Formats: sequence, C-alpha cells, structure tokens
Amino acid sequence: MNTKSYECCIIGAGPAGLGVAYELVKQGKTNILIIDKNKQIGGLSRTEVHDNIRFDIGPHRFFSNNKEVNNVWHDTLGNDFIPVNRLTRIYYKNKYFNYPVKAFDTLSKLGISESTHAIFSYLLTLFANEREPKTFEDWISQKFGKKLYSTFFKTYTEKIWGIPCNEIEAEWAAQRIKGLDIVQVLKSAISFKKNTKIKTLVEQFDYPINGAGQMYEVMADELVSKGVTILLDQKINKVNIKNDAVSSIEVLDSSYKNLQITANQFFSSIPFTDFFNLIKPKESETIINDVDKLYFRDHITVNLLVDHVDLFPDQWIYIHDPKVNVARIANYNNFSSKMVSSHTNKTAVSFEYFVFKNDDVWNKSDDQIAELAKVELDYLKLFPSTNIEKIWITRETECYPTYFIGYKESFQRLQKRFNQLGNIYAIGRGGMYKYNNQDHSLLSGILAARKYCSSTPEDINLWEVNTEKEYHESGERI
Repeated sequence: MNTKSYECCIIGAGPAGLGVAYELVKQGKTNILIIDKNKQIGGLSRTEVHDNIRFDIGPHRFFSNNKEVNNVWHDTLGNDFIPVNRLTRIYYKNKYFNYPVKAFDTLSKLGISESTHAIFSYLLTLFANEREPKTFEDWISQKFGKKLYSTFFKTYTEKIWGIPCNEIEAEWAAQRIKGLDIVQVLKSAISFKKNTKIKTLVEQFDYPINGAGQMYEVMADELVSKGVTILLDQKINKVNIKNDAVSSIEVLDSSYKNLQITANQFFSSIPFTDFFNLIKPKESETIINDVDKLYFRDHITVNLLVDHVDLFPDQWIYIHDPKVNVARIANYNNFSSKMVSSHTNKTAVSFEYFVFKNDDVWNKSDDQIAELAKVELDYLKLFPSTNIEKIWITRETECYPTYFIGYKESFQRLQKRFNQLGNIYAIGRGGMYKYNNQDHSLLSGILAARKYCSSTPEDINLWEVNTEKEYHESGERI
C-alpha cells in the first residue's frame, strides 16, 4: 500500500471542506489534501450536467447573515454571482399559496370556513397554558395554532423526515422557524400601509449563473493553483486510531488501488455515523450502540428536460399534498437562464423525493422512479408529462441528520468521544450531524482551519456554528 503524508487532510470537497482549505491557504498552509467520494466538486451543493443541462442536488439558494461568508462567495465568483428575486409557493388542495406567507393571499385561498378556523385556532394559543414544547408538533401548534400547523407544516415536514411530527424534536422547529411572527403577519393583513414590511423569510438571494456547484468548482480551481491537492472518486475504508488520535486513513480509488494517508491534522465531513463505523480498532459497544441509534434521511432527485418554457414562475414549490410522494419541485430556468443556455425553448425541472435507503421508493429502478414522477406530475397538473424529453435520476445518501426525540443522548456521547480525538475536527452537515445550510457548512470549515492555526484553539467552539438566536433566513440580503 502506498503512503502519502500531508500537513492537513480534508475529507469532503463540499462547502465545509473547501472552506477549510480556503482558510488554510490564507494562513500560509499549502501541504493540503482534499479527498471526496464523488467524481466532482461540491458535495450536496454540486451541480450535475446532463446533455448540457444543469441541475443542482435539489435547489440551493445563497443567503447568509454572516458577512464573511458573503464576502467569500462574492470574491469567488464576482459578476457570475447574480441576485435572484425569490418566488416560492405551497401547493395545498389544488391551490398555490405564497411562501413566505402573505396574509391576504392565504386567507382568501383558504376560504371563509378554513380561514376562520385558522384564526380562532391561533387565538386559542394566546390563552392556553401550554407546557414546554417537546416535539415539532407542540412547538408549531403553540406558535401558530393547530389549524395552520396541519395546513402548512405537518405534511411537508413528515415527507422530509419520514417520521410523524410528534416524534421530531422541538429543536428542529425552534432552529428553522423562529423569528417568523404570525402576529406581524396578521397585522399586515389589516394594514392599509402599502410599505408594511414583515420580517420573515428572505425574498431575494444570490446564485451562481451556472448552478450552485460553480461556486465550489471555481473555489477548488483556485486552491489547486495555490498548491492544494484534490483527489476525487475516493472511498474511505478505514480510519486508524492510535492513542486517541487519527494515525492514518485508508482509501480505495476507482481503480481499486489502496492509499494510506497520514497527516498532522484531519478535517472530516464524513457522515458522523459512518466515521465511527470506519474506526479501527473498533470502538466500544456503547459507542457503536449510540451510532446505530442515529440515522440520516436520504434523497432522490428526478431531473427532467421539458420541451416547453414558462412552466411556472417559482424557483421551487413545496408540495403539501399527502397523495403524492414528491416533496419539492424546482424550475432551474427561474434561477439562471444559463442552466439551459444551450437549449432553446427547454426547461430544467427537478422532483425531489426524501427517502430512506431500502424503502419502497429507493428500491424502485430508475425507470420506475421516472414513471412515478410522471404519474405524480399528471396528478398535480403543473404541465403535461408528455412534454418531458429526458429524465435523469440522482440518488444521494446521508443527506439530512434526523432530529428524532431522544437523539441528543446518543449524539452527545458520540460528540464527547469525537472531541477526545486530538487531531481531527468535524465540519459540515454530515460531519457534525447538524442541519447546516451551505453558509453554515462553509463557516464551520473556515473556523476549523482557524482553530488548527490558532495558538488558543479552545477559544473556537465549532459545535456552536448554526446556533444563532435569530432565524438564519430572516432579514435583508447582505
């Protein structure tokens, strides 16, 4: 087995891993290796190209309240990073509701009966003596009322996670939805002031003209030009531990050649559970039991080339209909015209399915999944399925760490064990078992690099990334 040594080895070429390398190079480090299991840069934020049509792994928007992250993005792409006015809607009972919620739009489309029910359901929460919310269902119902919870949160959330909302930690809602104030929304409904502003989800974001992955491809090219080594299509077989430190990792490339890598410092965005299962010698039974309790949600994207334009004006639509499996539908023409630049009068569309490995949908063949998307499209009537020219299927595992009730006990024990390893930092969504957006993932990598380079590394707590008090998508675009 060949052995190569580096000062720093970064596992994962997504936003987090590239964030590490970006900061290390700024600090004068160049003996750096980045390895990734995929054949292209970007991780879950990569853009795949099929017949010169560009598709993200699910739609991505670039928005952050962190100025440093915004500066990195803009410095990387310059004029290729364009502002996009956001339009997203919720599909519910054959109607499309604006999201972020606009009160007049919502109440008028719900109708008198459901609107009255929603308002009184909310008013009841003002007088209820509620206990501390423990579940997602508790948290939403106490903030918005049972009716709005069942209308605009329950179905979609359960599609994403594959478990009932009363089995999901309240932490998930508090992290993702805090700062959205229904009182202000209702006030806007009766306000005659045209300029009434509601602090809700961001209504403009930035986007690379050639897809989300362009950001990380350009960043990677710049890193390589400065001496960083990047190896793609690499599968990690072992993480060798000695004296509570990573002594080496072993990888297998696409030609089935083994390579052993040693480094002073490792940075890992491997899914948290996979990391522990790769450790040799094997961890204690207690640790392995905790690993077995945690799990990720997986993802299938059905990418469509459609022989038509102006299909719908949204960047994406949330599908709140329990009769179909699809959870979100994206139109990439509405992100950037360059996504289909080589094809006139065509549209790039994706259907997203949130699944578990080996469930019914995952076990379908690609042809069967394509047929499922066509059937569900005909039910939704967004556009005729006969307009579809080509279909490509992308399967991605370990996409969403699951915040089921009781997960914290196992996670905290694993976190404590991970922190005992003296020369490795966890980064990114998978590596930290935390639902980070790409800005948080990038920031976790930057801070991990600073922690390595710092004379006082204890001053930087990576696990605090994405714990800000205010919802990270509220406010103005920086």
